[in-house]
Amino acid sequence: MPNTEPNQPAQLSAPREAARFWERGRILYNAILTVIVLLWLILTWPHFRPSLTLGSFEAFFVLGLLANLSYTAAYLAEFFIQLLAPGVARRRARIALLVLGAVFAIVLENYWISDEIYPYANNPPPSLLAGAITMPTAIASNMNFPAPLAVLGFLAAISGLFLAVAAALIFWFARKPKFARITAIVAGAAAIIYLALLLSFSAASHETALAHGQEKYFCEIDCHLAYSVLDAHTQPDGHLVVTLRTRFDETTTSPNRPKDAPLTPSPREARLIDSAGHEYAPVATAGIPLLTPLKPADSYTTQLEFNLPKDATGLRLLINTIPQWPDKIVIGDENSWLHKKTYFVI
Repeated sequence: MPNTEPNQPAQLSAPREAARFWERGRILYNAILTVIVLLWLILTWPHFRPSLTLGSFEAFFVLGLLANLSYTAAYLAEFFIQLLAPGVARRRARIALLVLGAVFAIVLENYWISDEIYPYANNPPPSLLAGAITMPTAIASNMNFPAPLAVLGFLAAISGLFLAVAAALIFWFARKPKFARITAIVAGAAAIIYLALLLSFSAASHETALAHGQEKYFCEIDCHLAYSVLDAHTQPDGHLVVTLRTRFDETTTSPNRPKDAPLTPSPREARLIDSAGHEYAPVATAGIPLLTPLKPADSYTTQLEFNLPKDATGLRLLINTIPQWPDKIVIGDENSWLHKKTYFVI
């Protein structure tokens, strides 16, 4: 006899099943992150009152987009879950991954607010809609993109590339060529987006010339250290001596950071550049070395001595972090491809 029983609901296909779980999880993920922001505002009120500006809301909107972009990385892990986890174990794996990702996001969000936003509550970022493309604190620095995001973006890009290559190889040898191709396409698209961001922020950068006393901040993750030229004079032997001050700006620290915890500067290099583009390294240094650790509110001076030809004009001093290979591909870094520099006028 023909089967007269009503048709059972067809099971969701694997992609629809995954999307249904992760997009429901995204709602919970965003709700948790939003509640944390509201708790910070309420429990510390009125500390953040000066920050309630259009620029701040734009910044939080961008951070929310980045948080959701990071959440989308769960779909890469989903490939492995689909391949390796059967039935009930698949759902358990998804729940475990969702919980771990949410915990990581909570820790990162609280660090970001306490260390990167709380100290600058009285100096909110300018509005991008008003045409401002600057650092949140409107300072001269070695970055034109928030340093923590640049570091996280770089680490995510490297980790994602490694995972994507590993996933593509696993799918290929597991005879899942469709998944291998999808992984390769997603990885390629992500690499193009990252490269576009890198080159866009380099193109948006511009050369900056700072007068004596003006400061250039260095943002590795936090923008704590500021450098300025205090004096430049020529000695009887014809050598030019430049006095450079290094300062730990205590106003950039989190209230939870110990006030006696020292910070060691990253290796710096200094060179003079004349109007013809010739570069000159210091022939001698005096005073306190540039790698000396500082505590909040500490500062010291270093004398840099240069031997220059008599016809050298239009001198500018460049202080920058000694370039390492990752710097070339860190978004917004002064050492990245085609990025303009911040100089001191001598």
